Amino acid sequence: MQKAVARWSGHKVKFIVESHSGHQAIVDEPPIFGDDEGMRPTEMLLGSLGACTGTNAVLLLKKYKQAYRSLEVVCQGQQEEEWPHRFTSIQIDFMISWEDGFKPDGALVHKALDLACNRYCPVDATLTHGSRINHRRVDV
Repeated sequence: MQKAVARWSGHKVKFIVESHSGHQAIVDEPPIFGDDEGMRPTEMLLGSLGACTGTNAVLLLKKYKQAYRSLEVVCQGQQEEEWPHRFTSIQIDFMISWEDGFKPDGALVHKALDLACNRYCPVDATLTHGSRINHRRVDV
């Protein structure tokens, strides 16, 4: 089971998020609620989607011998105007530059990106297919 802990910093709405592997990220909001010292939770969600699909794209493009020089994954989401401002749609754009003189195989690149999103990315699968989320109070 994966685990992440979001600890309130003690100041405004700044949280330190720590992963099971021991890595940390700062999550905050802009003034007046926060001090703008970290990503917004919604930005972190889009970033997680980009990093997950991007990791798979890198591995699959390499497997299919598609000689890329760089890959940038841009995730943009449309949100509802009213609370809770859920995402109504998300667009993932894979910005790929190829090695000089290399001609990518369009079918293999399409297959790699499709699998990166729709087969191997747990973040995409969770957002696309939904997940039951429960909550409870634990007094410590």
